Amino acid sequence: MSSQGTEPKLRRELTLIDAISVGLGAIIGAGIFVVIGLAAGLAGPAVVLSVVIAGISATFTALSFCELGASLPKAGGVYEYGHTLLHPLVGFVMGWIWVSGNIVLGATASLSFGFYLASAFPWVDPKLGAVALIATVTVVNILGAKLSAGVNNVIVAGKVLALVVFVLVGLSSVNPVHFQNFMPGGFGSVVTAAALFYFAYIGFPRISTMAEEIVEPEKNIPRGILAALFISMAIYVAVAVVAVGLVGYEALASSTAPIATAAEQLGVKAVVEAGALLATFSVVLTSVMGQSRVFFAMARNREIPSSLARVSEKFGTPVNSILLSGAIMLVLALTVDISGLASLTSFSVLFTHMLTNIAAIKLHGIGSPKKSYAIKRVPLHAYIGAVLSLALALSLGAATILAGLLNLALSITWFYFYKAFSKNQG
Repeated sequence: MSSQGTEPKLRRELTLIDAISVGLGAIIGAGIFVVIGLAAGLAGPAVVLSVVIAGISATFTALSFCELGASLPKAGGVYEYGHTLLHPLVGFVMGWIWVSGNIVLGATASLSFGFYLASAFPWVDPKLGAVALIATVTVVNILGAKLSAGVNNVIVAGKVLALVVFVLVGLSSVNPVHFQNFMPGGFGSVVTAAALFYFAYIGFPRISTMAEEIVEPEKNIPRGILAALFISMAIYVAVAVVAVGLVGYEALASSTAPIATAAEQLGVKAVVEAGALLATFSVVLTSVMGQSRVFFAMARNREIPSSLARVSEKFGTPVNSILLSGAIMLVLALTVDISGLASLTSFSVLFTHMLTNIAAIKLHGIGSPKKSYAIKRVPLHAYIGAVLSLALALSLGAATILAGLLNLALSITWFYFYKAFSKNQG
């Protein structure tokens, strides 16, 4: 483990391609392969519009992440931004809630992997598939960030290719009839679906959590975030149009593997199933990668047990943090309903995105960021991102909001009790 008396640090060895791939690995997963069905059930054919609204909202916040990631290139992402620019308590709350949401995201993706595996091989139990995936990605993460990134690069290429094949083969078979009665639930349902589908975009901040391991972070973090987000948005819109146009929104809403259901009409179901397996694999892989770095940053600041900040001298990874991430994810995958998981994840991440935008506003107040997207020195993107994030979070329903607020209260309780406990011990 890392030597005593020095601050634990991670190896800076990930390139721009690695950063983009981490973003795509985190973004393209359960959202398009599973949550698109839940969103279609709310918005009808206008789910295509929901996909666009969610993407636009994510873009404003992504610009804030670009500035913050370039200016504060340390492990921990949102945790580091809140801790440095707002207040240690706010930073801890942001890190806690972000990790909660992303652990839930990983659990959801692992279950999605199980469902698609069972779709291809009916004799496989979906939860067994989820367990096997979590165990595998935990081991890969322990073996090194560069190895994890390399595995992820290959998987990302495969899943993007599968979605491109689906779109190209399916375009000529799109039936305009399926877009009649475009907005059956009204615009409010479209916004609610957008809030839920925001789940499909939330992977782009994963790049910022790896900031301490990315070479030339001032350049490569903003480039990686924006490239990953815009590539994902283009793919999502195309897939949504083709999927609705092939089978209609009702069929998507009633399926646990909606894109595979649409692909069956084209005779390319096997290709999509393979793409879904690769997609969910990479989401879980990068989920563990991101969560563990936030745990690492928290432990380095002695806000959770310091053993979680230990870095393996052999692998250069925070092994204990990785094991904790995998263990919590495994418990959730085995115990919680997938629809509830997706909604709570969206709320958690939207809440931290609101605070991240506030941190970006504060960054502009104390000096020029490394890369400014402000108009006349006013960070409009951050103000808009904060408002949109809050609005989408509040549209997710009372039960989800209550669960999110309870998690917020739990994070504050931990912060003060652990601080008092550590003081008494020291």
